[in-house]
Order: sequence, then C-alpha cells, then structure tokens
Amino acid sequence: MRHRHLDTGGGDWSVAAVESVLERGSDREIIALLKTVRKSPHGPAAEAVLRSIPHQRVYGYPIMFKIAIEAWRTQADEGLGKSS
Repeated sequence: MRHRHLDTGGGDWSVAAVESVLERGSDREIIALLKTVRKSPHGPAAEAVLRSIPHQRVYGYPIMFKIAIEAWRTQADEGLGKSS
C-alpha cells in the first residue's frame, strides 16, 4: 500500500507511515494496519504504532490500537490464541 510518499507494500510500517495512515488514511488502510498488527503484535508494525501514539492528535484510533496491541500481546504471551 502506498500512502502519500510512504510505501508500506512489503509490510514495512515506519512510524511516519503509521502516523500518516492514522491521521489521513482510509478505512481500508486502517484495516490493513490493524491486520498487520494483529498478525504480529510484537512485530515492527506494532512497535511503530506504539511509538507514534504519543504524537497523535487523532481521536479514537490511537487508543484503540494501544488497547488492541496490549490485548493481542497478552494473548500471544499466554498462548491463548492465534489471529482471527
């Protein structure tokens, strides 16, 4: 996926790409980021999301991602389930 001048096609979610998608992304782009983070809650995309949260002025998405990542990490750490 290409968002503005940032390419996330290979699953390469930088902090800048995450910030751009959370601030100006379409529903499709938000869902793609959610799926990537859900698939790997300890991965680089999740880390980029968590690093971007303190800088966000967007309502809703940052706290939703923070809560989701924490829950998915707990599930992964406890071995309770796989991504849906």
